[in-house]
Amino acid sequence: MDLAKLRELLEMELSSSELIPLDEEFYKEFDSLVKALKLRAESSKERGEKIEEKMYLAEMNVAEKLIKEILRARLHKIVDMVFEGRPHNLVGEERKVFSLLLAFVNREHIPMEEFELVEEEVKEEIPESGKRIWEAYLVLEDIPKIMDERLREYGPFRAGDLVTLPRTIGHVLVQREAARRISISH
Repeated sequence: MDLAKLRELLEMELSSSELIPLDEEFYKEFDSLVKALKLRAESSKERGEKIEEKMYLAEMNVAEKLIKEILRARLHKIVDMVFEGRPHNLVGEERKVFSLLLAFVNREHIPMEEFELVEEEVKEEIPESGKRIWEAYLVLEDIPKIMDERLREYGPFRAGDLVTLPRTIGHVLVQREAARRISISH
């Protein structure tokens, strides 16, 4: 598994009304990818290779954002399946999620002892002044090359592309309904 495969899976998941079939080990493979990238980053840091370390950390960050968007799309479809009552193409823990949601919808007792409430502290990042803020966007329609206020070119983009852009450009595309911001919390 790599970033290209994750992007491809996200595009397929977003373009299909049904859950796309995934390998039963998909989530374990993803965890292995993140672990490998983290180890490579740590190894690069120990060798004093700052550029490689940043590259692996950035790759890990993109992978985590992609998987969260894949999960978001799959969870929406799983909720729909609960109301239709016909599960298909579920893998691993998704079956448990389906069963839990089905029990909830059918007003069955859900033993909460099995579940652990995890509260995560939200860390607000304040960017250093002078640096542009980049965000992820899903392109909704074909967009030709565009330029920012400093005359730097971006694109062209095709509908379905997942891209990172400066916030200023992304905001304009979202207002024109040409893109959707992918919001991912860590």
